[in-house]
Amino acid sequence: MEPDMTRTAIITGATSGIGRATALRLARAGFHIIATGRSHERGAETVRQIKAAGGSAEFHSFDVTAEGDWAAFADTVTKAHRSVDALINSAGSFFSKPLPDTTLEEFRDLWTADVESVVLGTKYGLRMMRDTRSAGSIVNISSLAGLIGLDDCSAYCAAKAAVTHFSRVAALEGAQMDPKVRVNSLNPGVIYTEMITGAYGDSDEVKAFVMDGNALQRVGTAEDIASAATFLASPAARMVTGTAMLVDGGRGAD
Repeated sequence: MEPDMTRTAIITGATSGIGRATALRLARAGFHIIATGRSHERGAETVRQIKAAGGSAEFHSFDVTAEGDWAAFADTVTKAHRSVDALINSAGSFFSKPLPDTTLEEFRDLWTADVESVVLGTKYGLRMMRDTRSAGSIVNISSLAGLIGLDDCSAYCAAKAAVTHFSRVAALEGAQMDPKVRVNSLNPGVIYTEMITGAYGDSDEVKAFVMDGNALQRVGTAEDIASAATFLASPAARMVTGTAMLVDGGRGAD
């Protein structure tokens, strides 16, 4: 498929995991991809994979927790592109630790990475879509942990709950814009990505843990989340805003 250069998608955290998978999936759907992340080397690899598959992409390295970086990035994008049609806020962090052993510094670091980055991304995403007069879609990657409690994950659950509820409020503001902008959170269950293997290792036991409590008894992958993000970013979801879409194999259904 020849990419439609009039459609542009920005993906934060596109250097690995869900972010990279989403960048590749949106490229296959015909979007020009603006991938972001901190690692130039890994960002270049994302761009290489997209172009090798016949897509179109560029990479920008900046800190998604720094407002000055977002402001400069938004200015660059709106000068270079006629529209900003989708923004996927995928960058984030994770750790698991009992609350009595969690330091306030660790909590604040996770909050900055997982919540403040999404708040800034949504703020500047709305600005870019307003300035380019784009009827865009913003997808904030949250988690099942933003809807239920998980042992030893108090900081992560709090952060993802904030992302989920913030996205609902942002959807109300986006609906008041002209053209209207949709905002949704995408809430994966336990997905087998580098975030999980980095915390727990890469083994059959970890894969069994990923499937534990999962009604479909499947190992969820980054590509599963990328497919859902692509739907939310597309005109097929034109009536979907302010929702928290679970992609968890039924883990949260009981």
